Amino acid sequence: MKEEISANQLILKLIKWRKTFLIITMVSAFATGILVLIMPKQYKSTAVLFAARHFSVSKLVIEPNTGNQEDYMQIGDEDDVEKLIQFLSSDALKLKVANAFNLWERWKIKDTVLGYHYLKLKWDDMVTIKRTEFNSVKVEVYDYTANGAAQIANGITDYCDTVKHEMTQAITSKVLNIVKNEYENTLLRMKELEDSLKVLRSLGVLHYKEQVKAYSKSYAKAIEKNDVAAMKRLEAKLDTLKKYGSAYQNVHDNLEKYSFKYPDIKSKYDEALVNYNTSLPVKFVVEKAKPNEYKAKPNRILLISITVIAGNVMGFIILLFREKLNKIKLED
Repeated sequence: MKEEISANQLILKLIKWRKTFLIITMVSAFATGILVLIMPKQYKSTAVLFAARHFSVSKLVIEPNTGNQEDYMQIGDEDDVEKLIQFLSSDALKLKVANAFNLWERWKIKDTVLGYHYLKLKWDDMVTIKRTEFNSVKVEVYDYTANGAAQIANGITDYCDTVKHEMTQAITSKVLNIVKNEYENTLLRMKELEDSLKVLRSLGVLHYKEQVKAYSKSYAKAIEKNDVAAMKRLEAKLDTLKKYGSAYQNVHDNLEKYSFKYPDIKSKYDEALVNYNTSLPVKFVVEKAKPNEYKAKPNRILLISITVIAGNVMGFIILLFREKLNKIKLED
């Protein structure tokens, strides 16, 4: 049969074993107290951020789309908040902050081939990044000095922009190279066509269509007047146009085509250059982290209380088990 213990029996057992519980309490409190005194103090600092909208600089600021641009002062939506949390939690940011503030020594991270692994473990223990009910992001950092906690928290918020900029540069650099090559080729081709036109103009072909009309009209008048000298002079000019006219028209049409293309490719090049060299912040800093000299960890009273309670509960279970085992032996 299953044996049940009433409340009265439980109280009687607690009274019966009160000396044992007193010893457990004293030993647990003493051992935990020594351990807590040995543990280094930790201080906490908190920074609060709002996500910014994520757009390219050229689309947002440079392009003349009056009335169509997004507001770069607008607070980001839920997707932007999730992106911000990803930047703040990225491995690239952890390494930048660790190197900038020498967390390897500050947090006593083992300098081995597994150093990065130990950094991530320590980071999870010392840094908390969470979304609040107001759709903001809270960055909480613990450190062994109050100033250190504030510096690391602010460093995390600062480096998230750097991580985002470096990430986007992998794309913007390729786009810039493509547009730059096209822009330079356009300029080079226009220069070649302009040089060709200069040569043709030096040969007397200034404007093919207009000159053909003018010379043809003058030639007709010379025929009417039977002006042989004028006719021979105009025939020479018309022969020159006949010889070089098609080449002139082809060069002229190509140059016109590239002239229409130039403003568009120049605009694309300017946009790509702006996107490569600049980047909008991914966050609004609502509250920068400030040093807080009040110790956050360890909470001595809480740790001692938990240890004492756990020790007494475990002791009570062991005493009950031992009493039950003695009864079984006596019955046998």
